[in-house]
Amino acid sequence: MSKDIYNVLDSPVIPDISCDIKMLMLPMRDGVRLHTAIYFPPNMPEKAPVVLARSPYCRRTWFELPHAESLKRGCVHIMQSVRGTAFSEGEFLPADAELQRNDTEDLLKYLETQSWYNGRCVMFGGSFPGYMQWCALQTASDAIKAVSPRVAPMYGCRSAARPGGGAALGFDASWTMTMYYRCRKGFDNMPSLDELGVWSKTPVIDYDKIVYGHEIANFRKFFESARTPGKVLKEHKAWFKEFKSPAFIVGGWFDLFKDETVESFQLMREAKTEKAREFSRLTIGPWGHGGLLSPEVFGAENNYNEIRELENDFLFGLVNEPEKDPLPEYPMVNYFMLGENRWYKADTWPPAGGVEKKFYLHSEGNANSCRGDGRLDLEIPHKDEASDSFVSDPRHPVSPIGMKHNGYRFHERKLIQEQNDVLVYSSDPLDSELTVAGNVKLSFWAAISTPDTDFFATLTDVTPDGKCFAFTFGMLRARFADDLEQEKLITPGEIRRYEIDLGDIAVKFQPGHQLRLDICGQNYPMYDRNANTGKELFTDEELLTCEVKIFHDAEHPAILTLPVNDRCIPRFEDVK
Repeated sequence: MSKDIYNVLDSPVIPDISCDIKMLMLPMRDGVRLHTAIYFPPNMPEKAPVVLARSPYCRRTWFELPHAESLKRGCVHIMQSVRGTAFSEGEFLPADAELQRNDTEDLLKYLETQSWYNGRCVMFGGSFPGYMQWCALQTASDAIKAVSPRVAPMYGCRSAARPGGGAALGFDASWTMTMYYRCRKGFDNMPSLDELGVWSKTPVIDYDKIVYGHEIANFRKFFESARTPGKVLKEHKAWFKEFKSPAFIVGGWFDLFKDETVESFQLMREAKTEKAREFSRLTIGPWGHGGLLSPEVFGAENNYNEIRELENDFLFGLVNEPEKDPLPEYPMVNYFMLGENRWYKADTWPPAGGVEKKFYLHSEGNANSCRGDGRLDLEIPHKDEASDSFVSDPRHPVSPIGMKHNGYRFHERKLIQEQNDVLVYSSDPLDSELTVAGNVKLSFWAAISTPDTDFFATLTDVTPDGKCFAFTFGMLRARFADDLEQEKLITPGEIRRYEIDLGDIAVKFQPGHQLRLDICGQNYPMYDRNANTGKELFTDEELLTCEVKIFHDAEHPAILTLPVNDRCIPRFEDVK
């Protein structure tokens, strides 16, 4: 590899870097000192802007490389390790958004005292560093001119709570306990939750004791807060009303924080300033948390390369000219249409012009597995239509492939739909294209034999050769069916209505393909196992089998509502 002082992030070893580096332990308002690395570019101007990243993933065992593009464009790059990580003092407290905001504010106040600083700052980074950007925009400082959060959570790094009332067990148990180890012993020889057999144990709240022999504060805080999910899932909404600076938001259709990516853009359209509302952009592609998934399906060319260039243009454009839209030719929303493998553009999400189309669930009473008689079509059910039943057994939960620690991933779902504890409803092969772009919902009536249980629904695409690919899913915990902030146990045997939000998606179902919906009662260990007892969540060691009956007659219709849109606009008209 040729030597390039700017292309440092692509180098497999630490290169010769023609820049000055300053390392300091910067004191915060409470006296805790945070390790802060400052990289000055070659030919440092008299005054320069700052490109900032705040991360918990810096290590003590190697040199953290600077951001190449910052040096190239004459900016100072700062990497700060959040408290409790790397060399920073204090305790790692991801759930405390106010503390993270204050630490960023104290760093910005320090910069104001530096003679080389021109008063302008932008932030970048994915995942937790993206969450740090949402916290930073809450500061009183006007210095932050733009942010670029990628695959970034808003509540996903503060609590295990997720839409529908479930808890993200696989990710949050792994992440909180991994971070506990990293903060104390580094990145090597971390204990494996799989090898320790954690997922087969009860209760959930004691997983920390199983792994480390004692309680871990962050792990417990994440799951205790998920007992009232509504509070966590709405707290961030108030933040955005005060945001003054625009965001270049990037996410993936198969990322575990997809819902938060879409919602963050929608909330930015309500931000305080016109600049924040009108300059912000959303790009969402065929990506998981770490980038392109299944290039053989979606095309290797649909990676992050263009996005990285656009992110740079956005950030450095605004740090130099804060009042000018840095991407005037780039759409407000740039999204990848699954099933067609084509990029589309829109001014809003969901795209304008969509209409809700209702598909009804039917069967002769045997929709169990893809071998059953479950159907999905536009016909309103008749009054005597039979119901379907399945058993939700927390001792033998449905454990979908590819949906464990890292959240929802693009995967083939046929093996799951062959199980008898999964209800499956398929359409006839389509005669023409069906374009879905927006939020998918399922409403249905059900009776359960226990005071609580979970429902999981997944929208899939069945190809003519029989493959079945999962595109989006949602869940609902019965006790939160009425109110995510106030649980209400279900009367066993009561027939009542439920609604599941399956999230947002953009997919063009091709002629000859089939729509397919599946419903099951557990999704473990991606989500915590519902014991079905109705007792306090995460503490129950008793596991009950729940008999679930799904109705779809005229009085109790089961409806899959799809946002169908024939007016979606390709981003590049000359490319098919």
